Amino acid sequence: MERLGPVLRLSLGLVVLTSSVLVFADLIGLVPNASNAEVEARIQLSETLATQIMPAAERNDFGSIRRALDLTVTRNESVLSAGLRATSGRLLAVAGDHNALWAPDHDSRSSATHVRLPLFQRGEEWGNVELRFESSGPNGLLMALWERPLLRLMIAVAVFGFVLYVLYMRRTLRHLDPSALIPSRVQNALDVMTEGVVLLDEQERIVLVNKSFAQRLDRKPGSLLGVKASSLDWKSHGAYSPYSWLETIREGTPSTGTPLRMEVKAGELRSFAVNSAPVLDGWGKAKGAIVTFDDVTELELKTAELEKSRDEIRLHAQEMELLAKRDPLTGVANRRAFMEWAESELAKAVERRRHFCCVMSDIDHFKKINDTHGHPMGDDVIRRVAELFATEVRSSDSVCRYGGEEFCIAFSGTPIETATRVAERLREKVSQPGFAQVPVSMSFGVAELDAPERSLSELLDRADQALYASKNGGRDRVTRWDQLPRS
Repeated sequence: MERLGPVLRLSLGLVVLTSSVLVFADLIGLVPNASNAEVEARIQLSETLATQIMPAAERNDFGSIRRALDLTVTRNESVLSAGLRATSGRLLAVAGDHNALWAPDHDSRSSATHVRLPLFQRGEEWGNVELRFESSGPNGLLMALWERPLLRLMIAVAVFGFVLYVLYMRRTLRHLDPSALIPSRVQNALDVMTEGVVLLDEQERIVLVNKSFAQRLDRKPGSLLGVKASSLDWKSHGAYSPYSWLETIREGTPSTGTPLRMEVKAGELRSFAVNSAPVLDGWGKAKGAIVTFDDVTELELKTAELEKSRDEIRLHAQEMELLAKRDPLTGVANRRAFMEWAESELAKAVERRRHFCCVMSDIDHFKKINDTHGHPMGDDVIRRVAELFATEVRSSDSVCRYGGEEFCIAFSGTPIETATRVAERLREKVSQPGFAQVPVSMSFGVAELDAPERSLSELLDRADQALYASKNGGRDRVTRWDQLPRS
């Protein structure tokens, strides 16, 4: 409906209104009914016949009665049969096949096809004149509707009235069209603008629109006149009102840069930056608003592409940073990343007077594994050890591949007894049959920060001395630095 111009919309409304008046007039009986008139004419014919045969009935002159009935049937094509019936139900005289044709309703009232009039003698009813008429109604529902005068009248009003209304409204609205008050040079200036321009009245109805706005909405300018700006196909923006012109009209304050979207075609969204300014009367009161719509669809698409590129670059940088901190074979922290983390955690442990332990470990006879089974098998053993260490320690601790087949674990806030138990559990799991495709064992050395002045390198050196003691003591064991004999 909104795509129709105001002239057509008003004309259709007037046609509907006129048709409603005609229906109301028919309901209260102001429209003549042809079927009622026909029934009245048939009753009048029956009354005339009853008047003619009454004298003969008083004389019991049934011959004259039969002739009157025959004459009625013969002269009137709509009469199929006629009869005189006593109150007892016996037919006294008939014309036509009245016995077969007369089948009135059970309540014996007259209808359009069966008319019954009583005859009286000395104030008492002694018989009835019966006339059977042919059915005058049309065949079929459409014909029955067409026979109704009201329907034909409404069709005439809808066709001819609509044409007359359109012609009249075109002439009348020409004087009310706000665009007619705008000089053509001003309208032309608005039409060459790339941004959409709309002039609204106090009820936010569009009274002027330029071609740019109409084209972006895939509409004709004339079809937008009289339409409320907020009733267009704008996309929902949640609970708040996105229509800045409403506040401009209500408060008389301008607004700039309000984002708004519209679905102009199936699946095609256009984005606008909306600016609105009030149109003031002589007393400074807002009587409407002039609204501009800057199409920023392409800009949003380019911005989205730029953001996507930035996200891809940021993700790539994060991946590169992660790779720089991870051992490529095992995925655990490399030595450089581990030392940075351990230095920071050691400083926190000293400041907060917390435990800090390091565990150095080494795969026993790793060179023999490489020489006997090949380097791929050696790499598989290293990966399995790294996976075990990563799953057995807390997320707050750190595991790193210190170099070759050597691993280091740092425990923050953990005493040496607990760190030793973890190392023993790791040693047992590595030594279990089936841990790797070849038999594997590992040696461990554990050391704890025992003085605030100790550095990370001193702590790692002590853990390495404990590891060396495990290897010299027969391998496949865990040794604490603080339990080594002092020389």
